[in-house]
Amino acid sequence: MLKMIQILGKSLKMFCFGVIPFILVSGGSKCDVNNSIIEIGTCSFNVDGSLSFHIDGAAIFTSSIEEDKDGNKIDKLLLNFTTCGVDQIQKFEFVIANNKKKQHGVPAGVYKIKKLDHLINNFRGVYGFADLAGVSELPYFVKSGDITITENYTDNVGGKLEVQLENANGESLKVKGSFSADLKI
Repeated sequence: MLKMIQILGKSLKMFCFGVIPFILVSGGSKCDVNNSIIEIGTCSFNVDGSLSFHIDGAAIFTSSIEEDKDGNKIDKLLLNFTTCGVDQIQKFEFVIANNKKKQHGVPAGVYKIKKLDHLINNFRGVYGFADLAGVSELPYFVKSGDITITENYTDNVGGKLEVQLENANGESLKVKGSFSADLKI
C-alpha cells in the first residue's frame, strides 16, 4: 500500500510540475499576427501617426492590361478602399503595375513600394495615395512599405498591406491591415 501511494505521489508531482507547465507555455502565444477573417468586399486598417485610428470600409478592385508606346503589355491592378464616417469620406487607392505574364492579372506575391521620381507613364511597381478627411486637408502619398497579394481571382483579390504615407507638410502615417476586394462592376 505504501509503495502504491509513493508511485501515485510521484505521478501526481510529475503531472503537476512537468505536464501542466508545458501545456501552459506551449499554448500561450502572443504574436502580433492578425488572423481575423475579412469579409469579401471589405478592408480593415490600423492607422498610426499624429492621430491613431482604425478604419473599416469597402474594398473594390479593377484589373486591366495596358500597352505602352513600345508595345510592352502591362498588367495593372487598382485597389480602392473607402470608408464613410459620420461627416467624412476616407479613401485609399493603390496601383500595382507589373509586366504582363502568361496568366491574366497581377500574380500573388509581395510588391514593394518604389520611389516615384518621374511621371507615372511606363511605371512598374506600386503607387498610392490617401485622402483622409478629418486628418488633413492635404492628400498623403505612399512613401515606403509593401502590399502582399495573397489571392487573386477573377472576382476577388485578397491580401495585406503595410505602408507609410506622407503629405506635402512632411506629416506621415503608417497604415497596416488586410483586405478582400470585390471586382468593381
